[in-house]
Amino acid sequence: MSALAEVQTKVYLVGAGPGNPCLLTKKAERCIQKADVILYDQLVNPFLLQLSRPDAEWIHVGKTPYTRTTKQERINALLVEKAQSAQVVVRLKGGDPAIFGRVTEEVDTLREHRIPFEIVPGVTAASAAMSQLGRGLTERGVSTHITFTTGHFKNNEENDIDLTTLANDGTLAIYMGIKRLPELMQAIQQQIGIDFPVAIIFNATRSDQHVVSGTVSTIVERIAVLPERMGPGITIVGHVVRDLDEAVLHPGGDFETVLVKGERHQAIEVAYEWAETGHAVLIDDRGWSDLHPTQAETIARWIDEMTFTREISLT
Repeated sequence: MSALAEVQTKVYLVGAGPGNPCLLTKKAERCIQKADVILYDQLVNPFLLQLSRPDAEWIHVGKTPYTRTTKQERINALLVEKAQSAQVVVRLKGGDPAIFGRVTEEVDTLREHRIPFEIVPGVTAASAAMSQLGRGLTERGVSTHITFTTGHFKNNEENDIDLTTLANDGTLAIYMGIKRLPELMQAIQQQIGIDFPVAIIFNATRSDQHVVSGTVSTIVERIAVLPERMGPGITIVGHVVRDLDEAVLHPGGDFETVLVKGERHQAIEVAYEWAETGHAVLIDDRGWSDLHPTQAETIARWIDEMTFTREISLT
C-alpha cells in the first residue's frame, strides 16, 4: 500500500511549477495521481490536471487578474469541506505555493480544523524564467543576492517595494508587477539612479513564452507597444539580464497546439513527447474514460476555447 493511501485524510498544497508540464516535480505528480479532489488555480497547465484519476473531482478556484474571482475565504472553506469527505485533497497552485501563493492562509485554516496537510514545493517563476534566458539569478562577481517581491498587494494597495538588494548590486525579481510597471521603474530611477538592465518573461517555460528586454528607462515603453496582453509576466531587474542572446529574444520556430484523443494513460505518454519539444498539449479521453462530471465539462470547455493545429487519434 502506498504512503498516500495509508493516510485517512490529508490536504496537499502542491506547486504545479511555471507551466511547462515537464517541470512538475515527481512528488507533485504523485499527489495529483492519488487525488480524490483537486482545487486548481488559473495558471495551472490544463494538461497537468489530466494526470489525475478519471474519477477525481476538479474544482477551479483561480484568481484571474483584474476580474472577479474566487475569494480566498471560499477556497479555505472548500478545503475544509472536501477534507471531510475525501481521502486526498490537492490544492494545486502555479509556481511554488510558498512564494506569493497565500499558502499561510490555507495552512492556518487547516490547522484550525486539525486537518493534516503537507506543502509540496514547485519550481518558482523567477528560477524558471532565468533558465530560459540562459542565466542565473545569482552570478559570481555580478550578483550574489536576490530579492523576490511583488507588485500586487492585498486590497490593491500600492506599497513601495524593497530596493535594498538592487542598490547593492543584487537581483530583483518582481512577481505580478506588469500593471504597476511604470511606478516601479520610476521608483528605481528616483531611489537608485542606475539604468539597470531589465527583462520581462511572459508565460515562462510555456510554448507561448515571450521575452521583452530593455533597461529601467526603456522597458515601460517597450511593454506598452505590445499588441495584446501577453499573460503572466515576471520582471527581472539587475546586471544578470544584461546582453541577452538574440536567440532568447527572438526564438525561431512555431509551436503547435496538439489535441491527443485516446485512453488517458496512453495519451499521456504521447502528450509528454510533444510537450518535451515545446508544444502545447491537451488530452481528450471523453470517449474512452468514465470521467467525473467536472472533468468532462472542463475538457469540453477547454476544447471549445482552444484552437488546435494538430489532432492525434490513438487506436
